[in-house]
Amino acid sequence: MPWRSVDCMDERYRFVSLAVQPYSNISELCRRFGISRKTGYKLLKRYRAEGRAGVEERSRSPKHIPHRVSVEMTCEIVAVRTAHPRWAGATIRTVLLRSFKASEVPSARTIDRVLDRCGLIERRRRCRGKRVYYPEQVIRPTKPNDVWTVDFKGWWLTKDGRKCIPLTIRDEYSRYILDIGALTEGNTAAVRRRFEACFERFGVPRYIRSDNGAPFCATEGLRKLTELSAWWIKLGVMPNRIPLASPCYNGGHERMHRDLCAEVQSKPARNCKQQQHCLDVWREEFNTVRPHRALDMKTPSDVYVCSNRSYQEAQRPFEYSPSLEVRTVSRWGQIWWQGARHFITGALRNEQIGIHVADDEIQFFFCDFFLGTTPPDFSQPIREPVAKS
Repeated sequence: MPWRSVDCMDERYRFVSLAVQPYSNISELCRRFGISRKTGYKLLKRYRAEGRAGVEERSRSPKHIPHRVSVEMTCEIVAVRTAHPRWAGATIRTVLLRSFKASEVPSARTIDRVLDRCGLIERRRRCRGKRVYYPEQVIRPTKPNDVWTVDFKGWWLTKDGRKCIPLTIRDEYSRYILDIGALTEGNTAAVRRRFEACFERFGVPRYIRSDNGAPFCATEGLRKLTELSAWWIKLGVMPNRIPLASPCYNGGHERMHRDLCAEVQSKPARNCKQQQHCLDVWREEFNTVRPHRALDMKTPSDVYVCSNRSYQEAQRPFEYSPSLEVRTVSRWGQIWWQGARHFITGALRNEQIGIHVADDEIQFFFCDFFLGTTPPDFSQPIREPVAKS
């Protein structure tokens, strides 16, 4: 014979029906049904006030939920997220505070929960972070224009079939995007034109950080110099290259490229001219509308200021010390020294270099940039300075 199942509501009705009988012992009934006296008297009070409906199961949800979000605010959150699919809760909250009172806007964590409930958060597998470089090897900016970062975003085709190669220039400290150029060729002349426009508008930085690709770096040349990086040095800007195959050294720039890929590259324009317009609109929004956690939820335009070194000032000719011998590098990258021609580097063609003669070596300088040393008789190639680890 199977066990008889007991329903919770039937047990409640049996309890109250026995409890209302004359001369019933409430304490004994509570022990019999396995409930506390407080619960027993509560059920009995509800039954006398409401009848059978008083003993039915009631909702246990709280009457007041502090983090509950209104329908109107939920719509505002979803609208901002729909317009900017890459923005998280903290960014959306900062934007909403511009239009609503602080008491009306939920916390960033609550906004993240709203986005999750609405299915607007894409789940990604978490990867364990690996420290692959030493912090002392990275030049850390302390103010705007200490370090600019530059890189090419991977190319894509516009709808007319032409290649678009975006060149992105960014201030490391403020995250301010100085320029995004929709180039059709990534050669030295095209890149130099974009930098000239940036220098004229924003001034000249102290360092420019790049990877080891052309036209920023020549891996087989002396000090990896190229015509572009030599031009930077003439302006008083030192090149700061990251190690080979180590994009983590330029992580902030790569993170910006990920947003650029998701929001612009995924929807190619009709031609390069329209693509440049789309990049300009995205850059303006990134700089002036979108707040950043690394900036205490300020926008890059709130932090960035132009450099105190103007482009015109930086173009003044460099004067070598009288203690140095000055030689002009020929168009073949050679200098004339002690009755013979010696190859230096093709990146410095038609430029002047300084030579310091010591007892056991010759030192070479290009402006304030140290090129290396060689024996007085040029019996060995120029030795580059050893980088500090």
